[in-house]
Amino acid sequence: MNLLDLLFPPRCVLCRRGVSGKARVCPACAAELRQQDKPCVREPIEGCMAADAALVYQGKVRRALIDCKYQNRRAIGSWGGALVGACLMRHQPQWKADLVTYVPTTLGHWWKRGFNLSYLLAKAAARYSGLPCVRTVRRKWFGRSQLKVRTAKERRKNAEQTYFPGKPSSVSGKRVVLVDDILTSGATAAACVRILRQMGATEVFFICLAKTPDIRKK
Repeated sequence: MNLLDLLFPPRCVLCRRGVSGKARVCPACAAELRQQDKPCVREPIEGCMAADAALVYQGKVRRALIDCKYQNRRAIGSWGGALVGACLMRHQPQWKADLVTYVPTTLGHWWKRGFNLSYLLAKAAARYSGLPCVRTVRRKWFGRSQLKVRTAKERRKNAEQTYFPGKPSSVSGKRVVLVDDILTSGATAAACVRILRQMGATEVFFICLAKTPDIRKK
């Protein structure tokens, strides 16, 4: 054990219990994840060729993601990015993706947290898969957060008014994987997919770290 491990012993990214070796989750959390139903994006995302999720947004996963965003616990970024990367690699023989991109966050969230979790996930997934991670879709700095929007209809409208294209040359003629942290209604993903299509992407695929157990109906 090195000095850093003595001063800052490694902890489970989900429950913060101590772990040994290079483990990122403790045995109890690993067992809970194995018992989860396999996440499935049953409702199609408009304009998206295929979508998948690594985890279900419930239990310790939900708690860890909330702590990541509001308690500045970034460890889940690299761990979750590896899960998203593994998910991408399972599909890559069919998807044949050229690059990875991500959903941008608000200025307020970036200022409070100092990071965009979707970017951390995408960057780790890109490194895992050997694909470039490219900034594509932009977001109004002072746009209204989806967290403050209640209904699916309002979320679609807000998303359509919030995101806009970046540099079209970055995705023109490319097969793109869009990464986000959590899939709820699918409104944000659909808005970003539509923009990537407008920018010239030939195909767009979507992967998130976690999806809510029941995606909200229209």
